[in-house]
Amino acid sequence: MSTVLGIWAHPDDEVFVSGGFMGDAARRGDRVVCIHMTRGEAGLSYRKRRPPETVASLRQRELEASLACLGVEEQRFFGYPDGGLPQIPSDKAIAHLLDVLAEVQPDEILTFGHDGFTGHPDPQALSSWATTAFQQWNDSEARLCHATVSPEWKEAFVPALNEFDAFWPGYPTICPYPDVTLHLDEELLDAKVEALRAHTSQMTQFFDAYGEAFMRSLASREHFRVSQVARRDEEVAGIPRLISNQSQVAAL
Repeated sequence: MSTVLGIWAHPDDEVFVSGGFMGDAARRGDRVVCIHMTRGEAGLSYRKRRPPETVASLRQRELEASLACLGVEEQRFFGYPDGGLPQIPSDKAIAHLLDVLAEVQPDEILTFGHDGFTGHPDPQALSSWATTAFQQWNDSEARLCHATVSPEWKEAFVPALNEFDAFWPGYPTICPYPDVTLHLDEELLDAKVEALRAHTSQMTQFFDAYGEAFMRSLASREHFRVSQVARRDEEVAGIPRLISNQSQVAAL
């Protein structure tokens, strides 16, 4: 049994970029743990401003329902302020992550790349912390996988999503040759779409605007870049190693 650890800034980050990865690991019987820095309390709820505690409570319930769709049973919050991650002292956050790595002992670590995917400062700060913690952690067998997008994915989906200001200008940055592309089979895709729907306060607008077929297409592939730090031993040997479940998810 392997252990997958996802490190994310806000509820719904995890399913949007790695729902298939997590669902595939869970159905194989692997342990999957999700860590979220914040409860997303500064975000909109159904595109409206609401009291932060109301939003936090709602998004926590949605996250629990979403992870249940994927078979993920372990989730924790750091309790950092939504929108305030760049102000958290880096040494404090890195030490906190090192404690988690030492406890969970993951084989695969999933998080954002340096661009933060959407360009939001919170996941950008998180990515820096996670990469530094990984560098300092004494386990050369584990692998750090950064979520990314292909040029085709960006062209197909970002213009529509940006009608709702999903990405900051210029984001996400593309990776022409991802180390890993997961093509979700029907079972995984069904589970991921239901997990996306469970984040109703955040995702209803997209389902209503673009429909089921668009959302299924958006969710059907996931791309990852195995960080250079994570690949240091294999690069020396001249044989890059990709994450283990790449070939176990059937193409549509």
